[in-house]
Formats: sequence, C-alpha cells, structure tokens
Amino acid sequence: MKIYIVDDDQQIIDLMAKLLLAAGHRVSSNTVGELALSEIVVQRPDCVLVDLMMAAVDGLELCRELRQRKETENVKIVMVSARTADHWKQQAAELDAGYLEKPVDPQTFAAEIERLVA
Repeated sequence: MKIYIVDDDQQIIDLMAKLLLAAGHRVSSNTVGELALSEIVVQRPDCVLVDLMMAAVDGLELCRELRQRKETENVKIVMVSARTADHWKQQAAELDAGYLEKPVDPQTFAAEIERLVA
C-alpha cells in the first residue's frame, strides 16, 4: 500500500515510516500540512496518516481539504493523535477518517493501519 504521512514531528514520521516500510508498504511524508496537500494530490496515495494537532494547518482542516478535492475525495485517511477525547474521534468519523491514538504500538501499528483502511 502507498501511504503518505503528515506530522509536524519528524521523529514520529520516522518511527511510523520505519514500521510501515518493514511491513512492505511504500511511504512518503511531509512535516508541513500545506506542502503535503499538493504532494498528496500529485502522488495519490492509498492512505494518508494525518496528525491532528499541527502548527499552521491542523489535521482536521487537511482532512476537509482532501475530501473537497475530486482527486482525493475517496482516499483513505487515518487521524493519528495523542488526543483521546471522544469528540475528536467523532470529528474524524464525520470526515470518514479512521482514528488511532498516539503513542503508537510498534508491534501492532502496521496491522492497525491495514485494518482501518480495509
């Protein structure tokens, strides 16, 4: 699966990418939401993993932008966040996005992503 990761923490991206690459997935990433949007439109990944809380463009806004574009309206999206309150999960669900809490479990992360996008 071709996966694109958007997170403003490069260490988090590095960890998730390592786990996904080990599971046989192809991974691209960006730490800047605005730049990620244009790259996602061009690359057309199967799945986008988006951090909820980022500096300039938060994950929910990026998700809304992806849903509004014809090229990305059907891409699978998973919000990955340390926020655990149900209203965050509900907002993700309203945008047809999965939700996974940080910190991710290295033993199950790739399988959880695969399950959420199946």
